[in-house]
Amino acid sequence: MFIKPFRYHHVESLSEAAEALRASEGEAKVIAGGQSLMPMMNLGLVEFETIVDISRISDGRDIGAEDGYLHIGALTSHRQLETDPLIAERQPMLSEATRWIGNSRVRFRGTLGGSLAHSDPSAELPLAMVTLGAEYEITDGRAVRSVRADEFHLSHFTTVLEEDELLSSVRIPVLGSSWGWGFREIARRKGDFAIVAAAALVRVANGEIVESRLALAGVAERPLRLGVVESAVTGARIDELTNRIGPIDSIEPLGDTNASADYRRHLARVLSIRAFLDACRRAEELS
Repeated sequence: MFIKPFRYHHVESLSEAAEALRASEGEAKVIAGGQSLMPMMNLGLVEFETIVDISRISDGRDIGAEDGYLHIGALTSHRQLETDPLIAERQPMLSEATRWIGNSRVRFRGTLGGSLAHSDPSAELPLAMVTLGAEYEITDGRAVRSVRADEFHLSHFTTVLEEDELLSSVRIPVLGSSWGWGFREIARRKGDFAIVAAAALVRVANGEIVESRLALAGVAERPLRLGVVESAVTGARIDELTNRIGPIDSIEPLGDTNASADYRRHLARVLSIRAFLDACRRAEELS
């Protein structure tokens, strides 16, 4: 398969990238690490008149903590997310989720902003961000707006980004030390996109779950928070978790060549329980 010829713009700032996107009138695509875009172009699944390359922009790779938030530039690589000591200390679930992405080559080149903007409903980073309550900073080169992660991801490969907007950074609230976390995934092969993935957070006091979060990937058109399950486990003792999480009937997964809808529904319950148990164990270790 040969890639259709396209115009190539190498830019040195997000403002310049946004201007190039506006000039293309909707016929352009941004490339950073290229780990999602290039395979799709090679397979002939997408075609664009213009490619705007932001990979050599010097800004947007910083990781810091301020005012109770982690601040992460959109050009931060998956490898940085995986190995950065500040993330490992303040938000270890994000480090763990990143380890499930592709292979070492993909993680060295792929970027946080690229994964989030691509918005694959089976991807690990959008799932982690929805669970952690992250906010995305978006710019068109002239102004910046903030969007919550659970409002940013709309559907399969579809977000709230306008044609001339780019992700510039991500802000994640740092949870208190009493929170435990769990991340579980099933894929056909290590490094593949998840058939189903589950991310859980819990706060435990006196052996009971007093607060929780649960989100799934691979079962809907975007990462999905499961408020029904969160309510069901609140107040439960850890040994009651399995009984509290009954069949997850609130999801309507689609079947495909990787798994049937029924199997995805089954995995959703199994992985939710395992992620919650992992989170409870970590929360107890911290208490």
